[in-house]
Amino acid sequence: MIWFLVWPLSAGAQDLRDLQARNAAAHALEDIRREAVQNQIAASNAQERARTQVILRGLNSGLVTGPVVLREWTPPPVDAEAMRRELDFDASMERLERLTQEALAQSNARMRAIRPASEPKE
Repeated sequence: MIWFLVWPLSAGAQDLRDLQARNAAAHALEDIRREAVQNQIAASNAQERARTQVILRGLNSGLVTGPVVLREWTPPPVDAEAMRRELDFDASMERLERLTQEALAQSNARMRAIRPASEPKE
């Protein structure tokens, strides 16, 4: 009779061991995947560094493989409508802030005018 009580417990323990083994395998696969991604990133970074060094060497030696055109910087055109909208928005925000502060001051004044219940009545 004891054998029947022990057998279901051992089956549950075996299921737990199987689950732990699957989890361990999944973690190992995830570690391998992370390492592969890190290696890909490192290889890409190395390629970019090499490409940059080749470009810089070419620029330093004066042997540029393609045309390099240096232009004088010109500021973007001024958009009067966008500037007006921004100024209107700033003015609206300042007005809103001022009204908010006034309303807060009025509310605080009302709260200070209320006599606390702990004060004795005259």
